[in-house]
Amino acid sequence: MNIKHLSAFLTVAESRSFTQAARILGLAQPTVTARIKSLEQMLDTPLLDRTAEGARLTAAGRRLHRYALRIVQLSELAQESVSAPADSAPALVMGAAECITAYRLLPLIEYLHRRHRTLDLSLRTLDGDAVSLVRGEQVDCAFFIGTRTAADDVSHVVLRRERLSLVAHPAHPLAGVRIRSTADLARHTLACAHRESSYQRGFEAELAGAGASPADVLSLGSVDAVKRSVGEGVGMALLPAVTVVAELRRGQLRRIDWQPSFEVFSQCVWRRSLDGDSVFLTVLDAARQVLAEQDSDDLLLQPAA
Repeated sequence: MNIKHLSAFLTVAESRSFTQAARILGLAQPTVTARIKSLEQMLDTPLLDRTAEGARLTAAGRRLHRYALRIVQLSELAQESVSAPADSAPALVMGAAECITAYRLLPLIEYLHRRHRTLDLSLRTLDGDAVSLVRGEQVDCAFFIGTRTAADDVSHVVLRRERLSLVAHPAHPLAGVRIRSTADLARHTLACAHRESSYQRGFEAELAGAGASPADVLSLGSVDAVKRSVGEGVGMALLPAVTVVAELRRGQLRRIDWQPSFEVFSQCVWRRSLDGDSVFLTVLDAARQVLAEQDSDDLLLQPAA
């Protein structure tokens, strides 16, 4: 596929306007239209519909979009790599979920900055499934908290077990109440950062299995947003315990006496081609060391007696 055609397609899809896309790309509008038509002719299917509200992706266009984005990103990375000095190694692109970056990996970043200043690293916030992003080569490796992964086409290591805490505002109806079964959690609003996280999926599956459907599920985009909302009395949330230590200490949140049947872990997945890469192995060894040193914090994460 022609990269210029895919770039025009993505720009129209994002701006929802052929005119705006032409302005962004610095092209004449007929050129953008011609590139889209060429792509549609090659694939033998319409990709965009013109409507009163603007250009919209067709069903085929939506399916193409994620692949086009990946192809264009890889093309840009390839160009950057080729144009770099001949003796320079490509930067290691690390992906990390928000909760593990803020609450587990900041010491790792500081350690690498002090001890390995020459390492060429790039850190990106994960915006999707870690394994899929590594598999699609959008990141080289990814750190995340979730249920144990089982992917055969990437390398993987568990760094440490994590605890989960179901938390709510201290005045929530379930705070301080003895929870006899998962069914007791029915008909309450849930807040979460992302519904696609493995522990949120596991939580909702347990509720469904117990016939304990929530009143509503609010996907708020970040752990901090979840904590603020729950702290203001909006429902309850299942979060990695390490993320709510401060709020529990200050009395802004309170644990609900319930634990899921599944376990979660801090983990790292990476491309198999990095198995012998010295830069990556330095990062992984440092991550192991940093997270091992945090084991003493576990006493802070234990549920109150």
